Amino acid sequence: MNLIGKVVLIAVFSLLCSGCRDSSSDTFSGYANGEFIYLSYHASEKIEQVLVNKGAWVEKGQTLAAMESFNADNALRIAEKNYMAERALLQDLRSGDRDKELDVVRAQLTRARAAAKLAKRQLERNQPLYAKHVISATEWESMEADYAQKSAQVNELSHQLTAKALPARQERINNQSARVASARLQLDKARWDMQQSRIVAPQSALVYDVIYRPGERPAAGKPIISLLPPENIKVRFFVPETGLAALSVGSRIDILCDGCPQPIAGTVHYISPQAEYSPPVIYSTERREKLVFMAEARPELAQAQRMKIGQPVQVRLVSDE
Repeated sequence: MNLIGKVVLIAVFSLLCSGCRDSSSDTFSGYANGEFIYLSYHASEKIEQVLVNKGAWVEKGQTLAAMESFNADNALRIAEKNYMAERALLQDLRSGDRDKELDVVRAQLTRARAAAKLAKRQLERNQPLYAKHVISATEWESMEADYAQKSAQVNELSHQLTAKALPARQERINNQSARVASARLQLDKARWDMQQSRIVAPQSALVYDVIYRPGERPAAGKPIISLLPPENIKVRFFVPETGLAALSVGSRIDILCDGCPQPIAGTVHYISPQAEYSPPVIYSTERREKLVFMAEARPELAQAQRMKIGQPVQVRLVSDE
């Protein structure tokens, strides 16, 4: 065989061998996964309305469901009335007695002063008669006692009027102020409970599932609706130890799936630090490694909705060159 023939034979053999190499060394098996948002109600209550269907797209702030609000509405009304009553009592303690009550005491004081003045005049008028023994000692003592009693009544009503015009003692005011603050907190909670009776979307997303229907009464905290925002869609794939060197957080990948006309671009955001046994879902004739490392990547947001949760995929590393 001449030299040219040998060269051609070597070239053909090399080409055939290159086709025998593992072309999947930079391609890994996996599946589409999602991080769901579960919406629930904080108490066990009957569902009144469900306003969306599974598979619908909802916007942030959109009402998705309404719970029966009878209990929450009654609790709010009671909290409002209680708060108003506690505030009124605090105002009453701070301002002293009402004007009409003070007017009654003022009138009593006026009558008492007039009676004391009359008793004093009578005492002064009868003093010379007592000195001349015209009236007896018993009569004089009776007039003195009458004047002293009426003067004491004037003093009593004067002090009573002053006391009633003053606010309550500071300890009572402080105690009532605390009751007002407590009533306000109860009112705020009742208002929050009333607002929570309408379940709204925390962000724009796909309604992945409607778990409970109108008329049902889920337990407190049980998910009623699950949402899947596009940014929560990811790909989970499995890499053998020999492939870890070429993979790092931030690596660019292409995601291949059945029915996808073009690869979906993505970026690796997590690589497990521990090896695990290969899940049955990734067994294939090309991949027989027993121990692999799980990795996760997020597809580009604009293309994320093309992927279906649980869909098998192939992940291919993209060269930086």
